[in-house]
This record gives sequence, C-alpha cells and structure tokens, in this order.
Amino acid sequence: MPLFDLTVNVVVLFILMALAALAGFALRSRQLAKKNRQIASLEKEVVVVSAEILQVQKEFCEIEMKLKDMNIPVISIRQAAKEDPPKKDGRTA
Repeated sequence: MPLFDLTVNVVVLFILMALAALAGFALRSRQLAKKNRQIASLEKEVVVVSAEILQVQKEFCEIEMKLKDMNIPVISIRQAAKEDPPKKDGRTA
C-alpha cells in the first residue's frame, strides 16, 4: 500500500513538455544567430584585411617596377643574391 497518492494530469504534463521544448529551441536559435553574426563579422574582417594586403602588394610591385626601370649604378643585394650564389669550397672557417 503506497504511503502517498500521486496524480499526474496528462494534459498539464504535455503542456509543460511542449513549453520546455520551445524554450530549448528558442535558446538554441539565439545561440546560433549570435554565432552566425560573429562568423559574418569575421568573414568581413578577413575580406578587408585581404584587400589591404593586395593593395600593399600592388604598391610594392609598382615601386619595384619603378626601381627596375631606373638606371642605378648600385647593385641591389637582392639582385646580386639571385644572380650569383656564393660558391662553397672544401675549406671551413
């Protein structure tokens, strides 16, 4: 014989379960919306940074072309390194 009598209203139980499910879906959708906003913001930042890098690269190439076209009596270290790699012989320092 049970010590206490417990009655469960099925309709109230169903309503509570439905409200809990809706609350869970609402919380999760808010989390997903926040993450999507963060992802969009980071993607926009990556695009901006990539554009800046491309702009700097373009400027660098333009300056390099100007220097290449000029008749400079001084040999650039980069050009000297590309044209004549140092020879290694059997002696050590």
